[in-house]
Amino acid sequence: MKNFLRFLFMAIIALTLANRAAFAAEDTKSLLSSGEAKFKAKNYSGAITDYTKALELNPKLAEAYLDRGFAKRSAGDIEGAKIDFKTSIDIDPTPKDAAAYYNRALAKSALGNNDGALSDYKRAADHGDTKAREWLKNNGYK
Repeated sequence: MKNFLRFLFMAIIALTLANRAAFAAEDTKSLLSSGEAKFKAKNYSGAITDYTKALELNPKLAEAYLDRGFAKRSAGDIEGAKIDFKTSIDIDPTPKDAAAYYNRALAKSALGNNDGALSDYKRAADHGDTKAREWLKNNGYK
């Protein structure tokens, strides 16, 4: 009987933890969608709040850092955007369309870090970003 109760208790704990993880994943998706809608409506502070909440649930979500970086840049927080783009790259060094590299290059350029920007434009181009390739071509780089 003692072993049965121990097994039952462990099963209940496992189910509770699994349910919480599933809820957090669904809530993260909802927050990302909400942030995207707010960003499109130019409610940048609302989008930043939603992306931040999603990151509280899953701090390894590169997409949320990337999207929050877009929102911060649009809100005028270039330094904050640069940090979020860097974090996105740290989590996923080959982001889809190299968006984090390209956008971090824009942020570095706006902050006067031209060498850092050039490095990121090159990395974005290496990962297939056409805007970065165009920028490099227009500025005399291969």
